[in-house]
Amino acid sequence: MFYSGGARKKQAIREIFKFKPEEPEPESDTESEHELVSDSESTSASDSDSSEDDKDSRSRRSSRNDSDSGDDTEGLSNPDKNDYIVTLGTNDTSRLHSRYSFVDEELAYDIEEFADTHPEIKKFQLVIYKINTRSSSPFLEFLFYYDKSSKDSCQLPYYQHKPKHNVRKETDRIMGKLFTGKYRFKGFFHDEQTDQCFVFYEKYFVNESKTEKTALVSLQHSNHWFWLCTTEIVYNKKYLTIPVDTDAIELFIAYPMIGILQATMVSSSDHASKRFHSLHIEAPTVLYYGSDICYAKNTAVYGLKREPITSRYGPFYYFTTFEHSFYWACYLKSKDKTKKRETSNGGISRYAVFTKKMKTAFVDDDYDKELVKKYTDRKNVFETKMNTFRQTQDEYHSHNTYNSIYGYDYHWTIDYDTIYNGYYAKTKKDILRPIWCVCDHQNFQLLSYYEINVDKCPEHYDSEFLEYSIL
Repeated sequence: MFYSGGARKKQAIREIFKFKPEEPEPESDTESEHELVSDSESTSASDSDSSEDDKDSRSRRSSRNDSDSGDDTEGLSNPDKNDYIVTLGTNDTSRLHSRYSFVDEELAYDIEEFADTHPEIKKFQLVIYKINTRSSSPFLEFLFYYDKSSKDSCQLPYYQHKPKHNVRKETDRIMGKLFTGKYRFKGFFHDEQTDQCFVFYEKYFVNESKTEKTALVSLQHSNHWFWLCTTEIVYNKKYLTIPVDTDAIELFIAYPMIGILQATMVSSSDHASKRFHSLHIEAPTVLYYGSDICYAKNTAVYGLKREPITSRYGPFYYFTTFEHSFYWACYLKSKDKTKKRETSNGGISRYAVFTKKMKTAFVDDDYDKELVKKYTDRKNVFETKMNTFRQTQDEYHSHNTYNSIYGYDYHWTIDYDTIYNGYYAKTKKDILRPIWCVCDHQNFQLLSYYEINVDKCPEHYDSEFLEYSIL
């Protein structure tokens, strides 16, 4: 009987044990060989696939770079031939098993013994996390609490311990009130520098698609529970307009492994002790997309739409900062006039974006004038009335000022996953706003969206005005 998987599994075993193809295989009977295959199938096959995928991705990128070096016009995408600032990004960790090394290695388990030996500690803060697996790469989200009436920042939930009470039972009771789904106590961590104790719980992630109702978040309730990404805590230090508690920020900065997942990959080394190595999985950047509220609701159901071919860096996906997303969400600009939306409220969508390998473009970068002319001619052909109201287009500024940052024929997608430009203001009217352009739809995920009350916005856009009303 023909067995289609035998050759591949045998090759996987050779990879693990480093058998050389030209050498004769060790003699073994059929039964022992089948036992070896069945016992190691779940681990060796996946490791071999990961190794092959990693080698294939490296070879594809290498072949792309080799093919680009022969043509001067294609040198725009070659990092050796321009002055772009490039982030190296991370290895491809998609489809690999992830692990949370901080929880596995740094936590203690017997919290009752700790409470007995440290009676002075009364406050136990809860670090409740979930591992979001909806994207190509997994990432962590942490639960924060915000009381609109008495608190001025997002805080980690906590339990106030009382004598003769069981800490584990009390924290389990809190988790039972918060969630109907499954969760698990993972252990506790005592920060000796601040003498604070943090109890870790994992909320099992439920892979449910976002909908118009589940993705909408309102800030008008008296209290809120928010899931924050690592970069929001460490870099932004706020959730939208709400600051994150200083103690929580200091915890993540002092122990950075709290906010990062790891993946185990097969190494190319022949040494047995170096056969596998651990890589950090990229923590996504939280970015925003502004539109009217109807479009925000549609993207929650159908996904974000590609921008037109006339867009700055090509027909891809565009994001910006939270502050500049109000410009897209609440205002329309046609020709030289900017006016507030009249028929609908604004909508801001919040995304977790994996930038991976990214290059930064500047306004004074060199560019090919022939490619500029080709791009301009093509733009004139595809320009439509609809595009005059798309805020993620060329930002309606002078082409003479910012020609050099355009993607023209989109060669940047060969070597990079994301392209970024910062904020530039030639004059008050001639402004280039920060943009992240992502070419692969698998590198971002919608987290939530919000409705903005346009009636309380200034009649004309003001970059210094930040008192927007989020419904």
